[in-house]
Amino acid sequence: MNDTVALVQPDPVAFYVTLGIFFIVLAAIGWYASTKTKSLSDFLVMGGKAGALVGGFAYFASQYSMSTFMGVPAMTYGTGFAGMSVSVPGLAFSMIIPALFVGRKLMLMGRRYGFMTMTDYLSDRYESNAIRGVHAVMMLVFVIAMMGAQTVGAGVVYNVFTGGPEWVGVVVMGVVVVFYCIAGGMRGAMLTDVLQGMLMVATAVVTFIITVQVGGGMETITATLANDMPGHLSHPGTNDNFPWPAYFSMIVMWSFFTIGQPTLFTKFFTMNSYRTMFKAVILGTLGMLFSATLIEWSGVNAASFLHGLTGKQTDFIVPIVLQQNLPPYIAALLITGIVSAGMSTISALLIVATGGVTRDLYQNFVDPQASSRKMLSLSRWATVVLGAMAIAIGIMKPAGIFALIRFAFGGLGIWVAPVILGMFWKKATRSGAISAVVIGEVAYIAMEIWFKDWSFGFEPLIICWTLTMVVMIVVSLFTRSASEKTLYRHFEGLVRHPGPARNRQVTGLAAQGSEARP
Repeated sequence: MNDTVALVQPDPVAFYVTLGIFFIVLAAIGWYASTKTKSLSDFLVMGGKAGALVGGFAYFASQYSMSTFMGVPAMTYGTGFAGMSVSVPGLAFSMIIPALFVGRKLMLMGRRYGFMTMTDYLSDRYESNAIRGVHAVMMLVFVIAMMGAQTVGAGVVYNVFTGGPEWVGVVVMGVVVVFYCIAGGMRGAMLTDVLQGMLMVATAVVTFIITVQVGGGMETITATLANDMPGHLSHPGTNDNFPWPAYFSMIVMWSFFTIGQPTLFTKFFTMNSYRTMFKAVILGTLGMLFSATLIEWSGVNAASFLHGLTGKQTDFIVPIVLQQNLPPYIAALLITGIVSAGMSTISALLIVATGGVTRDLYQNFVDPQASSRKMLSLSRWATVVLGAMAIAIGIMKPAGIFALIRFAFGGLGIWVAPVILGMFWKKATRSGAISAVVIGEVAYIAMEIWFKDWSFGFEPLIICWTLTMVVMIVVSLFTRSASEKTLYRHFEGLVRHPGPARNRQVTGLAAQGSEARP
């Protein structure tokens, strides 16, 4: 890390002033959001009133993390355009594919039946509190680990740019995010995403322009790479990093399997209409495609003039470029864009985790008759506790936590099977969903830890999800499907009567459906 500090040449005053002003603005947005947050629905899904602009920025801001501005440019620095050809399409399709497959239906069900979480949908479709409990607990474990990883990144950035201890950066960032999430819930998270998203785009644009200038122009950069690193200009990369099975797997994993991520899933429940959702997805996709392309291309360009970076040094390519070529305060502002990427991801994860505790577990298993006021108060307390857990993980910084993000993503991706089959196949059953998910998760963990060769060069998630689909289809063919009442709500009734919201409580719907079985 000392070598990285020497390369960056930190300016603590500029960093403190810029970050302090930014945090004050975020706190003000959180306070404003709190004046509009009056119910659990407001807290978890913004009352289903998100517009296209807010929704679009929230989509791509919550998908981005600190690794987008640190780890991914480091990857393209070492692999060239082959790395870009994997990650850019994966990011670009990560919103379009979920919107096409499940978005419209989820938006309608959220408004019609009052769904607020991914677990609400699964429990109601399969008439099962068991699947609600399994998904909620598993989601909490994975999501808390992901939040902790983002706070670790904040600590590293703080240490490099100020020389202060990492735990201070972890705590400060965590406390600010917890504050505006406590105050405004999903509204606070999504409104701050607008500011954070604009800052991320600015950081990507300026970084790319600087790398082109410092590299001597695109023609010079291309000639340098062709002479010194020809693998950077061809597939599968300088060190054969992306053979075709890995190439295919990575694109599919980061696009299709976002359907199983509760942070994106919940965003559909915040939309106020299908037209709004369509505009938000287009805006978010364009913003993500534009900024992801530029920030990743910056890593490739930097390989032509930043030589000899190794290990963790490569994670700081973007900060190095900004600090060596911009005035201190402008550099600090754009580096704040990197911190913003982590904060937007944490806020989205934190609200989802809060919904898992209060909505999915407490309201459905402990106190189904809890008042809206009580649930709102409990949600804010749960946000504090979950935020504190994420901060604690960031301070402890357990080994391999960034690898755990990818592992957790895959674990949640297994749930795409019951989601997709539940959406499009009436015969999909509760027994099929539960057995398939259990077998799929066990196979995924085993393949990731002990039997990596069994994936034949593909991402283990691809193989295990295929197994999950086969198991669910086979078991569903021999077990009883959901009641006619539930199937009507999820299929014919939704299509024939796509009317306005009824603010219907989902609590108890699964039980009602079971009683209605013929």
